[in-house]
Amino acid sequence: MIRLIHGDDEFSIANSLEAHLAALGPPELRAPNVTVFEAPNARMAEVFAAAMISPFLTDRRAVVVKGMLKPIDTRGERIRADWESFGEKIANEAMQITNDLIFVENVRLSLTSRPLKALASFAEVETHLVPDRRDRIDWIRKRFDFHGVQVSENAISRFNDIGGDDVRRLDSEIQKLALYADGRMLQPNDIDLMVADTSQDRIFNVMDAIIEGRHNLAIGGVQNLIANGESIEGIFALLTRQVRILIVAAHMMSRGSSRSEIGQRLRINMPWLLDKTCKQASRIGSVRLRAMHLHMLDVDVGSKTGRVDRRLAVEMLVSGLVGR
Repeated sequence: MIRLIHGDDEFSIANSLEAHLAALGPPELRAPNVTVFEAPNARMAEVFAAAMISPFLTDRRAVVVKGMLKPIDTRGERIRADWESFGEKIANEAMQITNDLIFVENVRLSLTSRPLKALASFAEVETHLVPDRRDRIDWIRKRFDFHGVQVSENAISRFNDIGGDDVRRLDSEIQKLALYADGRMLQPNDIDLMVADTSQDRIFNVMDAIIEGRHNLAIGGVQNLIANGESIEGIFALLTRQVRILIVAAHMMSRGSSRSEIGQRLRINMPWLLDKTCKQASRIGSVRLRAMHLHMLDVDVGSKTGRVDRRLAVEMLVSGLVGR
């Protein structure tokens, strides 16, 4: 059996590989029957030779090759000389391989190069991608089921809302919830009690990127927020509020107000947040902050009068702000 496991979901890839290796037999017999080659040191001749060695006290053995196919898939990336003939090698010897030969890549391969097309014609191909917000519901439901946790649909939805994008963290939280539930069905209030809300952290990180002019993170962050269900109105309102807070902070600092006075005026009672606000306002400056506010007003008017689409208006706003 030849298998290719690839994608950007490292957690699911690791789980899939572990499941395939577990199928070889008991742990005490697995170790001598698994050979792992890792980039950049894997030699192609040794990989194929290992794939034909007889197994030890089991029906078959596994040869795992990690990270060697991406250069073959990507134009311009240097390929090790001994792997240049990989396409011909796999085509000529695939039928002679007597063990499980598993290629693992923690990136999504396009499989458009001739060598990888040859591999795909013989291999079982698994593609594991980090689920977006829409697909993540189903992923979460399956992980709750995998860990034997009873959970209501409303609780799953709430978990999806606040759990974040890191699937490894999500699975860890589900295992924690399994211990907490102790056999009963989880409800939304259980999720709120046991799971930290990461959604606001993500939003505020994007707001900081916009205000501080970090272009790629700002543009990509807003697009991800919208794709993950954040409302355009909410993004615009939060950004407007943050710019206004910074304008007030910058104005008060220019008049010699103390940190405590600024905090009292802005109703910020957390020292770290007040310190961050003052530093941000000082770094950006009153002139740029006023220009940002006027630009936001212009885009807001354009959106409300129908001159531009709402989503386009937000993207225009972000592009305009990070370029100032």
